[in-house]
Amino acid sequence: MTEETKPEEVVRALAETIAEKMGQDVRILDLRGLTDIADWFIIASAKSERHLRVLGQDMVEEIKAADIGPMRTEGLDGKSWVIIDLFDIVVHIFTPERREF
Repeated sequence: MTEETKPEEVVRALAETIAEKMGQDVRILDLRGLTDIADWFIIASAKSERHLRVLGQDMVEEIKAADIGPMRTEGLDGKSWVIIDLFDIVVHIFTPERREF
């Protein structure tokens, strides 16, 4: 991510990538000024456990390719959720059952 890239643009691009990869019910939450955890959450659902893993792995590859820097992940080998933490932006991807819970 370059210095000229605005966080809003990154959030929108990540959400669009999830939608293009068949992520469902993609939502962007603007948390600026509401919490110290992150400024933005992106929440989406995957169609199945397999789709969840593939979507999570694809997102990590896209983020690395775009040099959107430091990143932590959890759940890439899991069965119900994936978190990709970019510090100011957190991406949550769930199976439909886990998201409903």
